[in-house]
Amino acid sequence: MAVGAETTAPPLADDPFKIPLWDWSAGVRGAGGYKDNVTLSHTNGPGGAFWMSEAEVMLFRLPTKGWFFNAFADFADTRYFDVPSVKSEQVGVTGLQLSKAFHNGWNSTFGVTGLYQNQVLDYADAYTNQNSIGQIVGTTLAPRWSVRKTWAALWVEAEISGTRQWFDAPLDSYWAYGPRLALGHGWGQGSEISLSYQFSRLDYDGRPQVTAAGASIPDTLLALNVHAAELSLTHFWDAKQRWQTLSGVGVAANFDNGAGYYDYANGHISQRVRYRDEQWEVSLQAKLNFYGYLNQSVSATDLEKRQRTLMNLGLRAERKLTKHFLVHVSYLFDRSFSNQEFEDYLANTFMAGIGLTI
Repeated sequence: MAVGAETTAPPLADDPFKIPLWDWSAGVRGAGGYKDNVTLSHTNGPGGAFWMSEAEVMLFRLPTKGWFFNAFADFADTRYFDVPSVKSEQVGVTGLQLSKAFHNGWNSTFGVTGLYQNQVLDYADAYTNQNSIGQIVGTTLAPRWSVRKTWAALWVEAEISGTRQWFDAPLDSYWAYGPRLALGHGWGQGSEISLSYQFSRLDYDGRPQVTAAGASIPDTLLALNVHAAELSLTHFWDAKQRWQTLSGVGVAANFDNGAGYYDYANGHISQRVRYRDEQWEVSLQAKLNFYGYLNQSVSATDLEKRQRTLMNLGLRAERKLTKHFLVHVSYLFDRSFSNQEFEDYLANTFMAGIGLTI
């Protein structure tokens, strides 16, 4: 599932009365698989077989008079057969987007995304204890508004977004908000390169500031200021758009409003290769993420600065057997290298299943 993904508008009908302006699509999927480290544990993580069920629906309106609207919802439920500590996981995503094209290359978009998560996740980049890796329950609501100006193949976009994140204990809920500015250039049949900068401010509901040694400071509230820049390249290698690569490289810096215990520098690089035709869709993706903490030590007795590297690999293949029926297989590899023992882990996930589209 892709949260906040861009949706390409369908072509405008010459005569809107010949076809319905509103259309929809839906699909269901089921898959069985095995994950060898369900809890992302450093040692002796339980493995188990599972069954995943997923349903999705999309609604959209063909663009008329410059207006375009689409909405979607997706829900996935995973049931483990023999993992007592994690019986099930759920992820639900919903969103809507309303766009208006104006004269002289101006476009405005408003969107809202909602997310529900009850799953094993890794939030250790923002926390310092083992409770930040495990089954976490959270709900997210994220509205955004953007304005784009296009000059032929060149465009510039300004966006303001907000996020309300509700977490169950032991994590703490927060507000996040801030602007984003992006500059891009397109060519060919949908290829594009863009450079963006985003500032985010996170204000926690009850999480306190800490001293340089990590001790909580009473009657204070923690806030984080995050600066992030990213260069992205999307390229189609053939006229039929069967081969596509998506490349990204970015840097980020995080600063807290206290003694700097949570300050870190981050760098990441990602690559995805996708092939798609009338029957097949195959994709391979890889991401490398590095965190280096500026002031935080591993422990009171180990003064080496905390650092970690996350490596994620994914392979997926999908084959249409009929107009509405498909089969799919996938493999996921997650590896965390860290000088903090609790966040050093390895996990492999294998899955194969069927799908039905309407």
